[in-house]
Amino acid sequence: MSPISFFAAANTEGGFSTLFDEIFSPSVLSRIYILKGGPGTGKSTLMKNIAFTAEAGGEDVEYYYCSSDTDSLDGIILRGRKTAVIDGTAPHVRDPLYPGAVERIVNLGDAFDAAGLEKESEILKLLAEKKHRAYRAGYRYLSAAGALLHQRDETAGEAFLYAKARAAAERLTLRFSCSEKGEISHRYLSAIGTKGPCHMDTREKAARTRIVITNPFGLGYAFMNVLYAALLRMGVAATVCFAPPVSTHIEGIYIMSEDVFFYIGEDMETADKKVNILRFADKDTLAAHRADLRRLEKGIAQMMAGALVCFADAGAFHASAEKIYGKHVDFSKVDAIRDRLMREIFKNNM
Repeated sequence: MSPISFFAAANTEGGFSTLFDEIFSPSVLSRIYILKGGPGTGKSTLMKNIAFTAEAGGEDVEYYYCSSDTDSLDGIILRGRKTAVIDGTAPHVRDPLYPGAVERIVNLGDAFDAAGLEKESEILKLLAEKKHRAYRAGYRYLSAAGALLHQRDETAGEAFLYAKARAAAERLTLRFSCSEKGEISHRYLSAIGTKGPCHMDTREKAARTRIVITNPFGLGYAFMNVLYAALLRMGVAATVCFAPPVSTHIEGIYIMSEDVFFYIGEDMETADKKVNILRFADKDTLAAHRADLRRLEKGIAQMMAGALVCFADAGAFHASAEKIYGKHVDFSKVDAIRDRLMREIFKNNM
């Protein structure tokens, strides 16, 4: 099975939102390794080494990338082993609920040269404050973008033919009436990070059946909510993927027992079926609101652009701090911690 990539958190209209407690829950995992230590200690690299080793052994791996630095990992899950390795530092601080029994702390901070870092404390404090201010400004832009997105949804929603959409959703989901029943889980497939927007497409590529939902003026999100409600009524087990910055926007719904993925998009090359959302819009009402909708789209784009500038600044400040921390890490100690951890995880395979 191909590895699947998600985000376990997101930068949203309401600030930083995390799904860590749901995804990396002791109720579904037998062992959770919580990595502690500041920037530059190699947490992401360590997780990648473990994940690659598991993949090489034919194991199923889920990758959870950082919603800010989208090249770095926040966590991995080795499904067959019910084992996770996660970053337990800010902003998603995680402490053990069942220390030793389920969770174990792995302290990469032991590899720091504390005396050397103490000499750099003033510049590190300054960089941390600058990063904090940049994120705070970025979240204000996202909040403004979210307000405009809600207004767009309300305006376009006046043209949405809910009864017709519900009937179509019922037809689409009728085939799932005998599907596996269960709970709804949640993930993020997209992020608004320091390097710009990022989308993970491994879920849509891996699914056996892909059904794409078009999204003019955000009406695709209205249809996804109708589809979600239909699945809830049926009690079907599914994974729902939200679309930041609006926490109520759904960009993907995956039904594992059927290996079917509904998702927002336009690309027909990877889809088996396309749902044209304009079928569920009153064209006269939409035309009457078109000027307002275009103004809203322009405002949303401006607010999102402002957020991205602020997050890019925050990323630059974080990278500068990471370089300083990296100069004061004994990576031979990090390697020793990694080797010990891998021996413990793969003790029956090494």
